Amino acid sequence: MKYKEDIELAWKIGDWNFLSGLNLQDLKTFNFEATKLQSIALKKAVAHFQLSQNEDAVTAIQFAKQAGANDKLLAKYLLSGVYHTLAGHDIELQNNESAVANLNAIHTVLNARNTRIEQPKWLTEAQISYRHGENNVSSKVEAVVTQIIELGEAWAGNSVNTVIFRHQGVFSYNGFQYTAFYIDQETLRIIKRSLKNNKIEKHDIKGSYNLKDAHNSISLGIDGVGRLHISYDHHGNRLNYRRSERTENISEWSDLLPMTGCNEERVTYPAFILPTEHTPLMMLYRDGNWKKGTAYIKYFDESLNQWFDYPKPILSGADSKPWTSNAYWNHPVLDKYGVLHLSYTWRTDYFSEEQLINNINIDYAKSFDSGLNWATSKNQPYKLPITPSNTETVWPVSPGSNLINQTSMALDSKGYPHIVFYANDSEEVPQYQHIWFDGKCWRQSYVTQRIHPFSLSGGGTLEIPISRPEIVIDKDDTVFIIYRALETEQKLVASYQTAPNYQYQPGYTVTLWEEPVGHAEPIIDRVRWQQEQILTLLVQYNEQPDGDLQHQSIESDIRLIDIQFKK
Repeated sequence: MKYKEDIELAWKIGDWNFLSGLNLQDLKTFNFEATKLQSIALKKAVAHFQLSQNEDAVTAIQFAKQAGANDKLLAKYLLSGVYHTLAGHDIELQNNESAVANLNAIHTVLNARNTRIEQPKWLTEAQISYRHGENNVSSKVEAVVTQIIELGEAWAGNSVNTVIFRHQGVFSYNGFQYTAFYIDQETLRIIKRSLKNNKIEKHDIKGSYNLKDAHNSISLGIDGVGRLHISYDHHGNRLNYRRSERTENISEWSDLLPMTGCNEERVTYPAFILPTEHTPLMMLYRDGNWKKGTAYIKYFDESLNQWFDYPKPILSGADSKPWTSNAYWNHPVLDKYGVLHLSYTWRTDYFSEEQLINNINIDYAKSFDSGLNWATSKNQPYKLPITPSNTETVWPVSPGSNLINQTSMALDSKGYPHIVFYANDSEEVPQYQHIWFDGKCWRQSYVTQRIHPFSLSGGGTLEIPISRPEIVIDKDDTVFIIYRALETEQKLVASYQTAPNYQYQPGYTVTLWEEPVGHAEPIIDRVRWQQEQILTLLVQYNEQPDGDLQHQSIESDIRLIDIQFKK
């Protein structure tokens, strides 16, 4: 029976999400014999324990006992769960011999005839205290800087060169890496770096740039045939957009161009979504303002050398009543099948006379057709545009909770989304937090235990003691949350959490760059991380006057830094 084979395969490979999702009542309709029902129920119980779903585990155990399971059989399955977890950690640590031994032990335990199940001798000798559902096996990580590429000095009077919502701020394509930044109010510099020999090409686009508004950052993209696209200097104004005249060339650019001419008069936050074999180059952007905005997507056809609009906006609070709102999205992500994932928060007018920023909830949508149609995490179709009335809230955050907008998202090896942000804890202190979808439900863990409160209040770009967080996930599904904070002496660091339960562990933080970066935020090369597991950061020390007032015309060194995580 195929269903029975699926369950056995899931047990062998430790697919806890599949096993925990089994409906035991439905299993009765398959007319399984009693011993098989007991076995499946106990496997489901082990899966729930592995996912820290203790109440569900108890329910599965009760079902197994009703089907005739005794305490001896229960003990066997619980111990086999221990071996499963230890084998998984051995595989992560590349201890292949031990992993094989632990996997064999699962079979030995379940087929043991003795009535007494004892703590394995080697567990005692290793002094390992195991509890289901927790990450108790230490996996210390070291961050190694492997390359520093100096790019000269650039504008540093605010964070316009390093705001986290640059998409893309740095990216790699066909053996080269591209980035851009403002040198001064008349110079936008494009950089092309060879990843083979680190040779640097530079090209300056002259113009008149408003650097005294940190919203006016630079976003880069590239189409499927290698032509570069750039959009820059926006905060509710007409689209500024150019593209390169030749493929993979940074020295020849078009004049300023419209894309389609539609909804391009009040542009903010242009975000290029890079093409894949399944999807075209796209641009997501806001039309409107911080409390009355609409998000649109355009896509580029390389064969026609032309941009097109989708017929409907994606997100909109512009027509909401009695209060309008705006959706602030996190970095959009494409999975290997071309599914586009988007998470976002809604902002309404200030929450109080103190101008407390009112970001509410973390919501989610995904598209299977390059942004044309959208669905919830449970694949229920949306009617467009998505509004505060029909959106899926995956993690509720109440008004006035210091929830930050425009953070980041990444996908694990199963294609499940992980989102990082900060918001108040129960003591009203903003904490970095990590939420993720495990295939069944959304879960949360804290990343920090900060003790210094602050409030997000006022207009413009704020002078905040901590940055917005960035996230990457390695091939072992270890999550790295990248940020700088008062507690890190404003140095860039990465806190990491290990699969499958992603629990906070004191000391699981590594410094990425030993120099303070002021009010800069992490700017990373997502493409290179996905391809090579090398983290490239664009690093610069920045000032950030509160509300973008009283700027100093200062410069500081800007550089690309390559980092590898060693386990």
